Amino acid sequence: MRCPPVNLPLPLHNRQITSASAASSTLLSSMPTSPMHVPHIPQQSIPPQTVSPPQVHNANSSRAPDTTTKFVPFAANDISRYENRPLVDTAKKLDKIPALMRHFPNESCPWLSGDWQSCVHPEGVLYLYDDRRSVFTEATVDCNMFGLLDGWVDELNKLAQTNSVDLGADNIELVVQLVQTEAEDAEVLCHYYFVDHRARTLFWLHDRLHDPDQATGDIFSGLRGVTDPSHIRYSLESEYWTHCELYPNHQMDRLKIIKELRELVMHASAEIITSDVSLSPFDADELSRILGLISHLKENAEDNDPYSTCVIARFMHYFYRNKFFNFCGLPCARLEADKSVYEEDTNFYPLTSSVSLALNAMLFWAPQSHLEDLQKVWVDECINTPRWKDFNKNLMAEWTGITIYSTVMLAVDVSFLAVPNVNISQSQSIGIIATYLSIIFITGSLIVSVLLVRQNQRYGFESADKATDFLSHMTGTLFGVRALATVHSLPYAMLMWGMIYFAISILYNVFKSTTAAMLASVVSGCVVVTMFIFWFIWAAREFHLPDRLAKSIFPLIPARDTRS
Repeated sequence: MRCPPVNLPLPLHNRQITSASAASSTLLSSMPTSPMHVPHIPQQSIPPQTVSPPQVHNANSSRAPDTTTKFVPFAANDISRYENRPLVDTAKKLDKIPALMRHFPNESCPWLSGDWQSCVHPEGVLYLYDDRRSVFTEATVDCNMFGLLDGWVDELNKLAQTNSVDLGADNIELVVQLVQTEAEDAEVLCHYYFVDHRARTLFWLHDRLHDPDQATGDIFSGLRGVTDPSHIRYSLESEYWTHCELYPNHQMDRLKIIKELRELVMHASAEIITSDVSLSPFDADELSRILGLISHLKENAEDNDPYSTCVIARFMHYFYRNKFFNFCGLPCARLEADKSVYEEDTNFYPLTSSVSLALNAMLFWAPQSHLEDLQKVWVDECINTPRWKDFNKNLMAEWTGITIYSTVMLAVDVSFLAVPNVNISQSQSIGIIATYLSIIFITGSLIVSVLLVRQNQRYGFESADKATDFLSHMTGTLFGVRALATVHSLPYAMLMWGMIYFAISILYNVFKSTTAAMLASVVSGCVVVTMFIFWFIWAAREFHLPDRLAKSIFPLIPARDTRS
């Protein structure tokens, strides 16, 4: 699932932050307090860290730029790995491969020195690792920035040691990333976070302010009401698994974690089989394939290779992010995917309610039906990926069917105009006007259906991140979700209007020139058909006027139970 307002995910893939703004230079100070199991840090205040560039004694570091640096806590999801990737320099070329060449060192970072080494991620990206100090960073830094970074790592380690963080333990790692602002008084922002593998969490030496406007992003992904430390833990643990996926160097207890992952997958599978409102971030087919992967992972559980670590960490991230968005472990936990955990808005908005009522009546209450379906998917402005995909499959089936009906009706309308008894020259005829209106509405239904199908093919089967961006954009108006529900209902409503105008045209031509016996037969047939139509509508409760009016004007009034 995934929640705006800051447009971040759940649970699928990481949205990376590409650059830092001047706002992110606000230093976050004083120690974090948390009842979670993290290295013990005494409760004391740390003044804002604005320090001149240290003298870095590094053989490969050249003169550092005249900048100031600030420590800024960030998270694993903020690492800018997937954006602004370096491009290949086509000006360089190799004329020949030397004779007897059997060793192939990586010369991408020739200025590396000391304990730093280059590592290749299973995805192929190059990153840097200092084994002695257990420090990671991206390999996109240059010589000057690397010299600064090496010095700031020492500064962070000193700051940690003064606060009783045991950096000698093999379960503590540090990730740093330097970002230079583009302002005139350029600053170098030292983004960092520590990792505690034993507690499976991230932690910092400064308070990480919960500010969605930070360049480092909102670690809560815009989720409201996050206050309980046990709830925050799930967010930090999902970030921990993202770290393990990005830097799969740590030797973890693979057997224990695989067992936990297997239990999570088995429970999610059982929930999907037995419930239509499962909270699982994966559908049944995906869970079945994950179980197959787990079986292969168990066979090589003792190897601790980075490929398997990435696979395990990615799946664990999805499940723990899912727990965070569903308030797992709290009295207000979400138990069904279509239920909100927040108090509903009981305010009455005259303008939106009046316009919605008018549109519902004009469009045969189709917007209300689509609104109810949307509200079961777009719950608390979050998306559950399997439910989102099922929702779009249903929309595709509906619009495809309407396209077929509209094509048939368009052919019928055009054929009707070719009937000899229909005099097209009498352009003022009610029958001709009704036929033209029918053609217009049917054509509109076809066009809107095609546009919606194309849009659905582009966004309907994307990840939760992109789906949330799309829905946030579409519903970010005065009418919110109702606007999107109205758009979704247009093909059906225009097809209905096209059929109604065609029926008017037929009846007008019949009543205008027919005998009394024929007129009586047609009227009788119309009455019978109309009775059957309204009988079906009443039996299916598709058009219960009082309830529809109540829902349109007062959306929070529960509809009357019609099952009795």
